[in-house]
Amino acid sequence: MARHAQTLIVGTIAVTALCAVSASDVRAQDGSVVLNEQMLFGDVFAGQRLNVVEANQQVTVSNTALGNQINGGAEGRDITLRNTQSSHGAIAAQTNINTGYEVSGRVTAVTQARSNEASAAANNAALELDSRQYTYGSTVSQTVLENPDARLTGGIQATSASYSNNVLAGGTNTFVSGTIQQRATGDTRAGTYVPAHYIPGNAHIAADAASNTAQLSSNGSSGQRVEVRQLAEGWTAAETASSAGNTWVSTTVSTAAANRITANNAGGSQVITTDQTNTGGVSSRATTHAYDFGDLRAMADGAGNQAYVGNQDIWVEIDNTQMNSGGVAVEVELTGYNGYDAYTGANAVGNSVTGFACSDCGGIMNARNNQTNTGNVSATATTNIVGQGRAVITGTTATGNSANFYVSRPGG
Repeated sequence: MARHAQTLIVGTIAVTALCAVSASDVRAQDGSVVLNEQMLFGDVFAGQRLNVVEANQQVTVSNTALGNQINGGAEGRDITLRNTQSSHGAIAAQTNINTGYEVSGRVTAVTQARSNEASAAANNAALELDSRQYTYGSTVSQTVLENPDARLTGGIQATSASYSNNVLAGGTNTFVSGTIQQRATGDTRAGTYVPAHYIPGNAHIAADAASNTAQLSSNGSSGQRVEVRQLAEGWTAAETASSAGNTWVSTTVSTAAANRITANNAGGSQVITTDQTNTGGVSSRATTHAYDFGDLRAMADGAGNQAYVGNQDIWVEIDNTQMNSGGVAVEVELTGYNGYDAYTGANAVGNSVTGFACSDCGGIMNARNNQTNTGNVSATATTNIVGQGRAVITGTTATGNSANFYVSRPGG
């Protein structure tokens, strides 16, 4: 866990109406150019501890640690964002919840750690990107419920998420263009741990970790022409663990990807170039234990490189290159004694790309795909029903390279 330390942030943002350093909210004028440079050398730590003796209503906690962040927006005016962010310190968020014997309201805990983040939106305008992000330190988030004797009668939703480099861009009636470059050399980890005695409400326990992630979303009369390059060299890991003496409906989920690209568009052409390289290890693990259960589920997914490109319009062009030399290990374990339905699923892949275009629009897809995987890929699931149960459904999939390109109806 990262230590408390002085945080040194050195950066410059040159815009028409606003100058800031660490976190910036920029509203562009006509033809604005936003120049952002942020450097972080110290550690950033966000911690919350809740000691709740008795709660008749909800218990809600949100905890976020951010290294460098910039937010930009334009309405009816074109905007260009030139962004460079480097994080050298450790970014960590830790949430601990110690409840009393019974909590009748729903428990909600969200813990996030993000080292570099750039968010830009344009509505009725064009958005041009030149974004570069570098993370050298670790990015860690963790959520822990500390009382294994707790009765969570209102249920619980606990999540942890860690992203070393993160870009979000898009808008309505926009054309998004430019380049995104991301490199992560430090570890990226997320963990959520929930032991309890009795959970008659819904329980959802989740963890998500991604060293590099780029998310593009545009709708209306929009289009995309973007090149995304990602390099992950550190370890990417997500882990979830839950247990209960009696739980009614419980889902424990873990997802991890070294490099992740998600691009969604509607209303115009979509041209996406991807170049993803992962040399670090990826692990995703989900475990759940219950004595009495109704619906008990444990699922985990892990990927070295992951790209998804979808357009609800005519033209899609994908030029995809993925190289994975890091190992990908996915593990799931479920143990139940007496109950009804049990589900387990483990999916691991070295390289994965999915692309689709709208068939009702007369969709056309042109795809070039180059995938190389030299790392070990494994998916294992262990299901133990010690007493009696009604249904047991389990599945595992391990794939070196996966490519899916298709033309389908919107929502089909």
